[in-house]
Amino acid sequence: MRPFILTALIAIASGALFEAVGMFLPWLLGPMFVLLILNQFTKLKFYWPKFLKVAGLVLLGVQIGSSFSREAVFLMWFDLPFMAFLTLSVVALSLLLGLLFRKMANETLATSLLGSMPGGLSQMVVISEDVKSANVTVVTMMQTFRILLVVTIVPFLTVFLNGREAGEILSQEFSFAPGHFFLAIAAGILIYFGMKKIGFPAAEVLAPILTMAGMQTITGEVLVEMPYWLIAMAQIFIGANLGLQMEQVREKMNIRLGAAIVVNNVLLIVFSTVIAFLLTSWLPGYLFLDFFLSAAPGGMAEMAITALDAGADVALITSFHLFRLFFILLVASPIVAVIVKKLDAKSAN
Repeated sequence: MRPFILTALIAIASGALFEAVGMFLPWLLGPMFVLLILNQFTKLKFYWPKFLKVAGLVLLGVQIGSSFSREAVFLMWFDLPFMAFLTLSVVALSLLLGLLFRKMANETLATSLLGSMPGGLSQMVVISEDVKSANVTVVTMMQTFRILLVVTIVPFLTVFLNGREAGEILSQEFSFAPGHFFLAIAAGILIYFGMKKIGFPAAEVLAPILTMAGMQTITGEVLVEMPYWLIAMAQIFIGANLGLQMEQVREKMNIRLGAAIVVNNVLLIVFSTVIAFLLTSWLPGYLFLDFFLSAAPGGMAEMAITALDAGADVALITSFHLFRLFFILLVASPIVAVIVKKLDAKSAN
């Protein structure tokens, strides 16, 4: 209990401090950075229960899902070719950067490709555990530092981009449509356990997004709009978990590996910027900010939080990230895993 209380107090205080000095995404980045640093350079004992991370993801999923209107869902069909273009471009470059990482860090092909794939930390680690030539530790480091770099760099870049009404969420009042909301909760629970049963990742955030978006598309009404304090609490839950999950970074990292990871991710962010610029030139009705956050190789939860604060189109960005998540998990990652397994078998013979 004592480590948990200490962690909670530090997370809340660091979020409040970051907000007081005007930092972007204070309630996410504050707990993440402060707990990361204290966890690495002090002997303090911290503890953050898993259920709070899950609660934060569920709250975020509800907020993201409530941003989907009937019109936004119908427009997804129009955006489908652009989703495919963006996803294929990012995945293709990730694989090329994996080859570059292999040369820079002198790691195996399997390690380099699975570590470079922007499919999420837990998912890529699980896949790498099934590939003999993959170094699970390095894959974990690559995916962990991608989260850290993207969550650090991308939100600060959005400060210089024009959103619709940045900070609009601060003035939102709590609204609630109880009948359809509780019906969506029931459907969401069924979808959640269905996803868990088949081992589908990110069920905590995907289930509420899908049910909220589906119910609002059917009914045409907004089921819930959460106040700022509740979204800030969700960000604290997620930020504290991100800061503490990067354990023993100093012991595992070396200069060569660190340089390769930084180069890999910075090039991917630069490429995402180029892709966003191309899409904006093709579709002038959209903001560059929307496509930049859609292309960014960060997690869907982190990019959605950034979109909420920056005044971007949360529904559009979430749609792009959902498409990329499904494509990477169902198509790209299995293909890469099969290829490297065959190469491993040939080299063994």
